[in-house]
Amino acid sequence: MVAVILITGCRGDDRRRPGTDPVEQPAWIVGADISLLTRMLSAGAVYKDSDGRDIEVMSYFRQKGFNYVRLRLFVNPDLRSYACQDLPYVQDMILKAKEKGYNVLLNFHYSDTWADPGKQYKPALWSGLNADALAVKIYSYTRETLLALVKNGAVPEMIQIGNEITNGMLWDSARADVWSQEWNTTGRWIYFSKILSQASKACREICPDSWIMVHIDCGGDRETALRFFSRMEQYHVDYDIIGLSYYPFWHGPLSDLRSCLSGLQMNFPGKKINLVEVAYPNHQWGIPDNASYTPDYPATPQGQAAFMEDFIDTLREFSAVNGFMYWYPEETYVPAGNSLTLHRGVFDIATGNALQVINVFGH
Repeated sequence: MVAVILITGCRGDDRRRPGTDPVEQPAWIVGADISLLTRMLSAGAVYKDSDGRDIEVMSYFRQKGFNYVRLRLFVNPDLRSYACQDLPYVQDMILKAKEKGYNVLLNFHYSDTWADPGKQYKPALWSGLNADALAVKIYSYTRETLLALVKNGAVPEMIQIGNEITNGMLWDSARADVWSQEWNTTGRWIYFSKILSQASKACREICPDSWIMVHIDCGGDRETALRFFSRMEQYHVDYDIIGLSYYPFWHGPLSDLRSCLSGLQMNFPGKKINLVEVAYPNHQWGIPDNASYTPDYPATPQGQAAFMEDFIDTLREFSAVNGFMYWYPEETYVPAGNSLTLHRGVFDIATGNALQVINVFGH
């Protein structure tokens, strides 16, 4: 039996919207960011178990121990691109995930396309807004999106307000950077925190039982993570979970991850920590050209499984850590070749058969 945490209102009160149920949260999260699954299936993606038998992905992942689905949402995306997750797409996937017994993390990118530490583009329709209007827009957009999901029975149990916002968001309006002389100013952090607080306020009002996550990319960078979340405390941003990305080819060895987690757990004892993005290559082509560290495990299916075993063991050392979410495990064989190829999924992209790492997640 999987232990659950029953949430009956934030901070001990009961502010649920009429008709909504209390949120049950797993004590240990095993998540999958499967945002491209619908797109992949429409392109003819092949999914099989390790013996070559056809599977239905969401059901199969549940059998293998997954209990959370993470889904990214863009404001007004190009539906022909891989950043195709608009509100109807995401709502459909949330409902399908809930039918299979998953909790859902909704990942607001607050952009029309991918947002990460190297780019945080404003949605095109927001580009002309001044500072005050932009803060109002973040609040109203977040609120209206969540209202639509609640109305249709697609309430997310966790909400991520921005994606890898280590250097702020909605550039350059809410840009901030703990290491930059230009962007590391009091005014910058006050305004960035105001933007986050407006998003958080909307979440609390519409989904008061749902956890709120603030997510940066620095899973192996203790000093940056401590500086960033100290700013969150200093400027009173309301959130529940520290979200981190950790890709060893960018963020260093597990020892760096361990150091980062130790610092966060010690300095922010009231926060849970989730490794909300992790992945490891099953082929040498899965190590990117801009890799800053040579991983300690071979880029093979066996190395991928060994890394994930040691990664999970590392997380278990920290009581504040409540689990992880694997990024893009749905990568697989697509006959037409119409897929995002990164060589980090949990299926063989030549056959569609599940790789041995699939048996590691539920341990």
